[in-house]
Amino acid sequence: MVSFYQAIQSIHTPLIDYFFILLSFLGSEPSYIFLMTVIYWNIDKRFGFRLATLFLTSMALNGFFKDIFNAPRPIGQPGIRSLYLSSAAGSSFPSGHSQGAATFYPYVWNRWRSRKIWLGISVFMILGIGFSRLYLGVHWPQDVLGGYLLGGMVVFGFQKIDERLLKLQMSLGLKLFLSFLVPLLFLLLYHTQQGLQMIGFVTGFTCGHFLEDVYLDYRERTLLVPSIFKTLLGLCVLGLWVWLWHWLTRIYPWIYLPVLSVGGLWTSFGAPCLFRYFKWETPLKEERTSSLGITR
Repeated sequence: MVSFYQAIQSIHTPLIDYFFILLSFLGSEPSYIFLMTVIYWNIDKRFGFRLATLFLTSMALNGFFKDIFNAPRPIGQPGIRSLYLSSAAGSSFPSGHSQGAATFYPYVWNRWRSRKIWLGISVFMILGIGFSRLYLGVHWPQDVLGGYLLGGMVVFGFQKIDERLLKLQMSLGLKLFLSFLVPLLFLLLYHTQQGLQMIGFVTGFTCGHFLEDVYLDYRERTLLVPSIFKTLLGLCVLGLWVWLWHWLTRIYPWIYLPVLSVGGLWTSFGAPCLFRYFKWETPLKEERTSSLGITR
């Protein structure tokens, strides 16, 4: 096994190291939170909501299996060069980065499968993120393969369950209650720092989505320029909010839970309210016909 790592790491240069560190970072929770906010604000809010729920479920199961197997990483093994150790918290099997990629990108590709570019992006990110964990020397090959397998199974199961859940009728109060209860239950499986971040964000995000659906009905699709404004403003506020608490979260990681809950609520409800104030959303059909002087 050591010879395998020596073979793939023999090509290393500082530039190649930085490339695979970047690729690995793109497979981390903050990167997925960024992508989900862009999708929610600009493309498809209901799909963005389902994507966030799916991703949390997958990562919670990853934490559960990590605790069960408690497998050691290759870090520190003679002859294996390990980099980007800050991304290697917890045990080794299955790889969270690989599972996250195998969860996120197939689900996105399935949503826009008519666009061939998404297939290329998905294949590149899934294989690239998995290989980056091997090149960086923080996972064994079986960790990556296990992450791929578990991620694929979660996506398949989620799609089957989601079809049935769509038919259920629930009150707003029940939806809000479940928005708190279900993510918090995941803390039993996913109690790392990354878990606190993801669970906090999804808790606020789901609550905000249900409030938005009832009280706002935000219309996400816009032209390119308003979409850029929305993304920049929304992410700046979100980033500033998390940064303000960064000093405290370094001392007490559990603070991530309420901080990211507010961040999730901002993403799905607060930001859309602000976008409506600035008129950065698609007008209703009635508004468009009225502006064109069409009467019924």
